[in-house]
Amino acid sequence: MSEETRPTEQGYIPLLQERFGELISGVEWVDNEARLTVSLDKLHDFLSFARDDLLLKFPADLTAFDTGEQFVLVYRLVSIEKGYAMLLHCSISREDPVVPTASDLWPGFNWHEREVFDMFGIRFEGHPDLRRILLPDDWEGFPFRKDYVSVPSGDPLHGPQPVDEVGWKP
Repeated sequence: MSEETRPTEQGYIPLLQERFGELISGVEWVDNEARLTVSLDKLHDFLSFARDDLLLKFPADLTAFDTGEQFVLVYRLVSIEKGYAMLLHCSISREDPVVPTASDLWPGFNWHEREVFDMFGIRFEGHPDLRRILLPDDWEGFPFRKDYVSVPSGDPLHGPQPVDEVGWKP
């Protein structure tokens, strides 16, 4: 890596703060990776800037977690060319979990978004084919939500399986 492309001690954080200011928070630079939270209001603009201006062209991962009060999307983006990465969190309301798709920026996120939809019920607005990818189409609910109640179905293709009184047996 040449000196001109080597990240500084704060990496590209000054560029992010200049461009997005109060829309980002919790910013830190650790081991050539920016870790931060971005507001849902400008998420798509932020992701576009990360890809085009910061050269974070590799969509390494997209997942989510449920805190019980809100959902949090987690994006990991990598610049192989520049040798740095980004770990990005974005909080989403449980009442209306809708976010803009990133599959138009990174087609590789298509299936990641479908998986997050399937497990959490987070809808990705503008996604070209948002439907279940892991569970059957007739599955009810979203199993990774904290409020999901599993009801044993007795059918391995349509829901959780009953457990005997002793518990699971190998």
